[in-house]
Amino acid sequence: MSALSASERNWIAGQKDRMLTWVERWSEINTGTFHAAGVQRLCETLAPELSLFSGQRELLPQPGVQLVNARGDLVNHPLGPALSLRVRPHARRHVLLAIHTDTVYGIDSSFQDVRSDGEKLYGPGVADAKGGIAVLLIAAEALERNVESTGRADLGWELLLNSDEEIGSPVSSQLFHEAAARNDLALLFEPALPGGELAGNRKGSANFEFVCRGRSAHAGRHFEEGINAVVAAADLAVKLHRLNDELSEATVNVAKIDGGGPSNMVPDVGVVRLNVRYGQNSDEAIIGELLEQSAASVAGQYGVTCERYGSFTTPPKPITDFTRPLFEQVADCGRGLGMEIEYRSTGGVCDGNRLAACGVPNVDTMGVRGGEIHSHDEYMLIDSLTERATLTADLLVGWASGERDWPLPVDAEESEG
Repeated sequence: MSALSASERNWIAGQKDRMLTWVERWSEINTGTFHAAGVQRLCETLAPELSLFSGQRELLPQPGVQLVNARGDLVNHPLGPALSLRVRPHARRHVLLAIHTDTVYGIDSSFQDVRSDGEKLYGPGVADAKGGIAVLLIAAEALERNVESTGRADLGWELLLNSDEEIGSPVSSQLFHEAAARNDLALLFEPALPGGELAGNRKGSANFEFVCRGRSAHAGRHFEEGINAVVAAADLAVKLHRLNDELSEATVNVAKIDGGGPSNMVPDVGVVRLNVRYGQNSDEAIIGELLEQSAASVAGQYGVTCERYGSFTTPPKPITDFTRPLFEQVADCGRGLGMEIEYRSTGGVCDGNRLAACGVPNVDTMGVRGGEIHSHDEYMLIDSLTERATLTADLLVGWASGERDWPLPVDAEESEG
């Protein structure tokens, strides 16, 4: 049974062109993670839409993030701001509505144009995740229209748009920790999986760099005095890859090796970049030890130093007895609207992992249906804009009105105070 009236559902259906126009306009603004000016521009473009809500709005400047360059040095990269809006912060119950503004397509990417064939909208970030921003805003507007007409204002909500999710939210993770303390539940608007399913169990993820430093020398005159860091890095890459034979469910993906220079110089720096995926928090200590053993072996064999950068920042997100009621309620809500909502385990990660680790139940793929994300063929199914906005609004209005049970265990609800 839908918590939305027929007129409310009709209103959302009537916002399709408005939402499509938004996504087209937003996706024409390049918001690659390190294009801070583009992220700033998008936040400014969102101001008229956010001004419809009577709440505390903040543009939150973000410090830059330090990343290892090809020479093994830490270099600061500027980031665009995050955006926050809090509505009814003194309400008894609170929901966080969150998604990211950044995309994987940098300012120098050849994929910048947006086009439509009537069924699909193609463009950078249309599904991941600017379509999700549109879904969030219309669902929130539908909730506020309901609150205004009924006077039922017992549900507060917070919007958080971060700008560094595509690199693992190294800076904005603190914002999520703070928001977790203020909110009971969360909905995130990452795109649904390619088949339309929502993400269920998620693996954890970690990015690492190993910087191998040797000694440079002239390749002709003093070759024997050099210590080749690229050879050491290459051997380390092989050793790290072979860890996949020792790990039953975790994976180690060696993604890139940097280093080297003129062919008449023994290279003194080699950088190995890798990503790890794993299923349980207990895997972190095991994997960390294996990484260190591999680096120590290479350092001893070649006479180089191997320094590790990075950490385990995105823990696994399993469905538990605590979080299952929310997942079941989203599926039940979908069935009431004629949608078959299924969940599928995935190795992908997002900010929902971080919120779950903070104890906040969340469903993180409430965004549009689409596909080919992180490629130059990324697309969004246009009809899914109103479909997903209706689903989200139905949940929010149901919680605000009491027509839907609050999907937290009784003891957790009592602890709210």
